[in-house]
Amino acid sequence: MTNNYWNKKINDNFNNAAYRYSKYSLVQKYFANKLLIIIKELEPQIGGWIDLGAGTGYLADLLEKNFMNINVIRIDLSPNMLKENKKNSQTILWDLNNDLPPYINKASLIISSFCFHWLNEPEEKLREWYDRLVPGGFLIVLFPNNESFPEWKDTCKKNKLEYSGLSLPCTNTLKKFVKKDEIFQIKKFIYKETFPNIYKLFKSIINVGAHTSQSRRKTVSELKLMQKKWPKDQYQKVNLTWSISVLILKK
Repeated sequence: MTNNYWNKKINDNFNNAAYRYSKYSLVQKYFANKLLIIIKELEPQIGGWIDLGAGTGYLADLLEKNFMNINVIRIDLSPNMLKENKKNSQTILWDLNNDLPPYINKASLIISSFCFHWLNEPEEKLREWYDRLVPGGFLIVLFPNNESFPEWKDTCKKNKLEYSGLSLPCTNTLKKFVKKDEIFQIKKFIYKETFPNIYKLFKSIINVGAHTSQSRRKTVSELKLMQKKWPKDQYQKVNLTWSISVLILKK
């Protein structure tokens, strides 16, 4: 699958989900609030604040509400997502697989949440984004890492089914793309979702447009097998465990 076709599939799926994204993006909203706490503790300089992969603007809205005199520039590839941002927001339609616009420079805070892992070569973007910071500026990248979704992976492996989830970044590997003294902090969080069955689980992924896959679509019989074999809790419900990394670089 070529990058152009893959990127179009990603964009189409998020575009189509834009109108319902705010209702169903519970994980993303939970971690937006986590990021708000982290940023308050960092006390970044007042200046250019950029949200890469801003989506419908939930995180940018939080930042503008909680910090005085802050106007967050919201960048995203999906026009429909940007249309969901509040009126008079500063939005830029842009493919983050490309270099950032040249006028995005001297930023005191660049933040990206639940976007980084969708890029073609995410590791290469760390250096580029970092270089757009002013001295003392922060780059914060939040992403689900390769330890996510063990229930899904184990169910597929034990039953000889193809795992159709996205290949996610490894935090330790990312460290090789930045200098040791540029890493200010790395945080890790575990978040568990619970669903009545796997059909609701996968529907939740579709509802936010995050279902783009390089794998073929599962057959009805394969889905039934996954539902039967997926580990259940004491209430016969299924869980999906996210492992979330927050990489914080300081210039």
